[in-house]
Amino acid sequence: MAEGKNYWVEREKDNMKREEMKDQEVTERLKRIINQSLKEAEKEIYAFYAKYADKNEISPAEAKKRVSEMDIQAFEETAARYVEEKNFSEKANRELMTYNTKMKVSRQELLMMNLNMILVVMADKQINTFQGYLEQAGIGEVKRQAGILGANLSISQESLLSIVGASFYGATWSSRIWNDMEALRNELEGVINRSITRGVHPDRSVSKVRERFGVTTFEARRLLITETARVQAEAQKLSYNALVEDDDDDKEYEFVAKMDHKTSETCETLDGKRFRVINMVPGVNAPPMHAFCRSSTMLVLGEWREQFFADREKEYIL
Repeated sequence: MAEGKNYWVEREKDNMKREEMKDQEVTERLKRIINQSLKEAEKEIYAFYAKYADKNEISPAEAKKRVSEMDIQAFEETAARYVEEKNFSEKANRELMTYNTKMKVSRQELLMMNLNMILVVMADKQINTFQGYLEQAGIGEVKRQAGILGANLSISQESLLSIVGASFYGATWSSRIWNDMEALRNELEGVINRSITRGVHPDRSVSKVRERFGVTTFEARRLLITETARVQAEAQKLSYNALVEDDDDDKEYEFVAKMDHKTSETCETLDGKRFRVINMVPGVNAPPMHAFCRSSTMLVLGEWREQFFADREKEYIL
């Protein structure tokens, strides 16, 4: 019995390694998205100083001067091109309309409008990347469990999509991305304000901007790994429930921690512990137990595994 259990535990841990490699691939994709936005933001800041500053410095008075009709037209054409070329979400379209583009705006406000446009595109690309990856993570986990458990699992697409978009600790992953974008926008505005007020070289502004984009990269990676673990745990629960009979509420799963030098005390304590499937809750007794958590679970089948499979052969239909 112990030998059989060890096989399934090791199999689960091997899968954790594969999932970690997938996470790294998508993290690199997110990093490229954010770095491209950083380059565009830097370009806008330097162009702003080059156009309105004297010797790379700009006074508050110059920054507050109204922009020309040509400046407004250039902004509107860029915004129109973005909308035409990108398949923006409803949220992204609303964000692009946040700023008023009438002739009343100052040079500094126009800079922030351009930076806002860059950030909206960045956030929307992150949303699309997350959505596709998390959907595949959920579908892939159900298929994996079907192979492990030896059954065709009847789980609807609606159920899978609902767990992808579900709230975790009071917020959805998509709202967290938009919130980070808003925080980044506010911090950039503060950096630009201070730079103009103090009359400092744009290089100093850009270095602060790079630091903040670095935070966004870190937050995106943390969110991706944590939310992927949550979606996979929810997919496991869906799979386990598909195999739990109405009169078999005592079916259990076992917590399997990713044991290495980075294993948290929480996951190490939970490793090997068993819980009832009907009580399975990510963040409480199932992954993710913390940010960057990559632990997993496995259904407890006991010595009656072969009979379990035989009784359920062809029972579940996709």
